[in-house]
Amino acid sequence: MKIPYRWIREFVDLPLSAGQAADRLINAGVEVASVTPLAPPDLHGVVVGEIEAIEGEVGESHGHRLLRCRVSTGRGRFSVVCGAPNVRAGARAAFAPPGATLPDSEGKGPRRITVATIRGIESQGMLCSERELGIGEAHETGIVLVEDDARVGVDLLDHLGLDDSVLEIEITPNRADCLSVVGVARELAALTGAAFRPPHIAVKESDESVSALARVSVEAPELCWRYTVRVINDVRVVPSPAWMAMRLRAAGLRPISNVVDITNYVMWELGQPLHAFDAAAVSDGHIIVRRAREGERLTTLDGQDRSLTASMLLIADPRRGIGLAGVMGGANTEVTAGTTRVLLESAYFLPGSVRRTARTLGLPSDAAYRFERGADVEGLVDASDRAAQLMVELAGGKMARGMIDVYPAPRPRPRISLRMPRVGRVLGVTPTRDHAARILRGLGLEVSERDAETLEAEVPTFRRDLTMEDDLVEEIIRVWGYDKIPSTLPGGTISLVQAPASRRQAEATRRALVGAGLDEVVTYSFTDAAHASAWVAPPALAPASLRTGPPLALANPLSQDAALLRSHPLEGVLRTIATNLRRQQPSLRVFEITKTYDLQRSSAIEPRWVAIALAGMRTAPAWYGGSAPVDVYDAKGLAAHVLHALGIHASCDAAMRDVAGSYEPDVRGALATADAEAAVVAEYGEVAVAVRERFDIGVPVFAAVISLDAVAARPPAPTRYRPLPRFPSVQRDLAFVMPAGAQPAAAEVEAAIRAEAGPLLRRLTLFDLFQLPDGRRSLAWRLTFQADDRTLTDEHINELNERVAGRVSQRFGITRRGA
Repeated sequence: MKIPYRWIREFVDLPLSAGQAADRLINAGVEVASVTPLAPPDLHGVVVGEIEAIEGEVGESHGHRLLRCRVSTGRGRFSVVCGAPNVRAGARAAFAPPGATLPDSEGKGPRRITVATIRGIESQGMLCSERELGIGEAHETGIVLVEDDARVGVDLLDHLGLDDSVLEIEITPNRADCLSVVGVARELAALTGAAFRPPHIAVKESDESVSALARVSVEAPELCWRYTVRVINDVRVVPSPAWMAMRLRAAGLRPISNVVDITNYVMWELGQPLHAFDAAAVSDGHIIVRRAREGERLTTLDGQDRSLTASMLLIADPRRGIGLAGVMGGANTEVTAGTTRVLLESAYFLPGSVRRTARTLGLPSDAAYRFERGADVEGLVDASDRAAQLMVELAGGKMARGMIDVYPAPRPRPRISLRMPRVGRVLGVTPTRDHAARILRGLGLEVSERDAETLEAEVPTFRRDLTMEDDLVEEIIRVWGYDKIPSTLPGGTISLVQAPASRRQAEATRRALVGAGLDEVVTYSFTDAAHASAWVAPPALAPASLRTGPPLALANPLSQDAALLRSHPLEGVLRTIATNLRRQQPSLRVFEITKTYDLQRSSAIEPRWVAIALAGMRTAPAWYGGSAPVDVYDAKGLAAHVLHALGIHASCDAAMRDVAGSYEPDVRGALATADAEAAVVAEYGEVAVAVRERFDIGVPVFAAVISLDAVAARPPAPTRYRPLPRFPSVQRDLAFVMPAGAQPAAAEVEAAIRAEAGPLLRRLTLFDLFQLPDGRRSLAWRLTFQADDRTLTDEHINELNERVAGRVSQRFGITRRGA
C-alpha cells in the first residue's frame, strides 16, 4: 500500500523525515518496502499560471487546434502556444515558464524550457500535461488544471502536495488497522509520543429524511454483520479537484470522478471500503443483502459478465443484483456524469465470504483486500460520514437527514487483563505500569487500572488481532522498543534428546549411499494420472493391503499435473532420470528417501522407502576406468549395502510376489532377511520398458526399492565392537608378472595371498596394474600386517612376506617382480 508522507502528517505532528518515520515503523514490525520521492527530481520551476485570454488560433497539430494563450504568473505575462483540448480562458493550470526544467522520458536528462517558435509564433513557456510533468500518464486529455481559486504564481509542487515522499508499506494479514493513512498515523503517534489527530468529520444534513429515500433488508446476517446507507442528493459528477487527484495517483489509484474518487480517498484515509450507487438505478431505493442464486449473473464494473454461486453474498434490489458484496459493484448502478442522487454504502462483510468470492471469480480489488483482513464494524459509520461530508463539499450535494443502519447483533468489545508480572516473565524486563498504560492508550485502547499490578484494556474494533494477554505484551515491547530487552545467557538444565528411530535410519541410509557415490534427490510427492497409471502394482515388499483403490486425490490441487499423491516410490527418481537425460546427462546414480500414500481401512498411511535408480555408465570416464554400463547387479549390490548399513543381513533370490509391469520379467529379484522368517525387505530389477516410456526415458534403468518400515520391524543384527589396535601396523608390497595368454585371475591370486599370510594380514589392496610390451602384465599388492598382542619385527614380517611370495609364485607359475 502506497501512502504519501504528507498525508500521514495531517493527522500527527512528526519531527521526522520520511526515511526516519519508515525506520520507526520497521523497528515496530510494520514493514516499509521503500521510500520514494513523489515528484521527479528534474521537475523545477513549474508554477500555477492563469490563462487570462485566448488570443487566437495559429494552426493545427495532430488533430488539435493550436491556440495562442496569454498566461499570467502574477509577476509577468507570457504568450504561449498550446494545443490541449481543455484550454479555456480563466482556468488556472500547470505552467513551465522559460528557465523551468521538466523530466525527460527518453532518459537524456532534464529538459530545460526556452522560448520556442511554433508555426511562426513565439511561445514563451509551456502549459503542461501530467506526462510532461512526469507525475502521471494522462496527456491526450489535456493540461493539468488546478482550482480556480488557486493562488497564481505559487510553486506547483507545493500546491499539489508533490513535494513529498511515498511510503510503500507491506502489511501482514493480522494488521488490517494499518491499511489506512489514519492507521499508520496512529502507529507513528504511539511510537513517537506525538499527538494523534483523527480527521475532523462535520456532517451537515438537510431536512429530507433518508428513510423516505431508501431502505435496506439484510437477508444473510451471518455474512453481513452491519450495513449502513446514506443518501446524498443534487450531486454534480465532475473531475476531482487537482489535489485529490494527485494524492490518489500518488497512492497508485486512477482518478475517475469526484464521487467515485471520494469513496477511494476515504478508503485509503480510514481503511473502510465504500461504494456509491446511482440511486436512480436502484429499484424503489430498496437495497437487499442476500446470497446469490445458483447461476445468477451480474456484470461488474470492469465490464465482465460473471456467473455466481449460492455461496456468494450479493447486493441486490428487488429486480436484480447490483453488486458483489465487498468485492466490486455492478455496472447497472454505476455512477456516471448524469448521476444526481447517490446511495452511499458502508458495511461489514464476513472476511471468509469476501475472500471466497474474490478467489472463485478471480476478481481481486482494493476493497476485497481490506474486507478479507477484517474491516472495523464500528468505524464504518465514521467512514460513511466522512465520504458524505466530502460529497457535500466537492460535489455540491445535499445530505439527507439520518443514516439507515442495520446492525442486528452489535459486537461487544473484548476486555483483556494485563498483569505486569506477566510482562516481566515474558520479556525479561518490565516498564512501569503507567508507562504500559500510556503505550496502550496511544494505540487506541481504553485502559483502566484493576489493581496495583493489573491493567484492564478494552480493545477497539479496529484491532481484531488483539485477543489475549500476551498480545498486549507484544504491543508494549513493539512500541517501547525491542532494544529494551536485556541480553542474557540461557539458563536451566540441558536434556539430551535422542533422534527418533526414523531419522537415525534415514541418516544411516544417506551416509551409505552418498559414500557409494550416489546423489540424493528430493522430489515432490504429487503426481498426475498419466504417471500414476504406469504402476500396475505396488512394490513386491509392500503389504498386500496397499493399493486396493486408485491413488489418493488432492482436494485442492495446485494444477492437473499435481492432482494425485504418488503411490510408488520409484516415481520421483525416474522423473529425475528423465529430466537429466533431457539435459544431456547420460550417467546417473541417484536415490531418494521418500514416502508413498495409500489407503488402508479408509485411512491414509504413508509407507517409507529408499528408492535407487541407475542409468548410463558404471563409472565416470577416466584413464583408469572401464566403459561398462550399470546392470542389475549394481542395483542389487546397493540394496544389500543399504541393508547392511541398517544392521540387516540379507539373503538373495528371495521369493518375489508378481509385480509384472514394474520390472522386466527376467531381470528382477528380491532380498530377504537372513533369519527364520526370511521377510522380503528389498526388491531390484530393470525398470520395465512400458514404465520407462511413460516417463519418456529411452535408455535402460536399473532400480532398487528398500522398505524402511519393513527394516524397522526387524530386529537389527547385534552391533559388534572391536577395540582400536594398540600396536603399529607394517606394510609390504608384492608384485607379480603374469604371463601372456592364459593368466590366473587377480582374485585367485588375492585368495592365495590371504591363505598363506594367515591372521596377521589385516588388509590387502591391489594398487597397480602395468601392461608390458610383450603382453605380460604386472600386478602389485600392498599387504598390511598387524598383531593384537605385540609389535611385529622386521625379521618376522620379511620372513612371512618371502614365504607368501614363494608359495604364490610356485602355485600359479608366475614370477615375482624385483626378486
